[in-house]
Amino acid sequence: MREYYYEMVYILRPTMSDEETNAAIEKVNSYVERYGGEVLKVDKWGKRQLAYPINDYDKGFYVLEYIRTDKRDFVRNMENFFRINEDVIRFLLFRLKPSEVKELKEKLGKKEEAVAASSEENKGEE
Repeated sequence: MREYYYEMVYILRPTMSDEETNAAIEKVNSYVERYGGEVLKVDKWGKRQLAYPINDYDKGFYVLEYIRTDKRDFVRNMENFFRINEDVIRFLLFRLKPSEVKELKEKLGKKEEAVAASSEENKGEE
């Protein structure tokens, strides 16, 4: 089966507390896994000014995620989820080009190596 890599950006309501924001992100991640995807990286950009008001909000909490899946209907399922989720005020989901996938794999590989090296150093200190 072919693997598909996606970049997903969504904006959450700015009126949510930190706990509610984290719960909303976890909810999105659980639906990603439910629809056959795997979350590779979550990058919380925080509250930022919107270019124009959306639903009477002038700010929003931005989240960027990288997803890997082998399901062809993954995008349709996630778009349906985002449309009915009231916490998400905007979303964008698109497939990465092969060159971007290569860069992403290299970045994730370097991070995994750094984490493994730091955990080995911590074991040596004990």
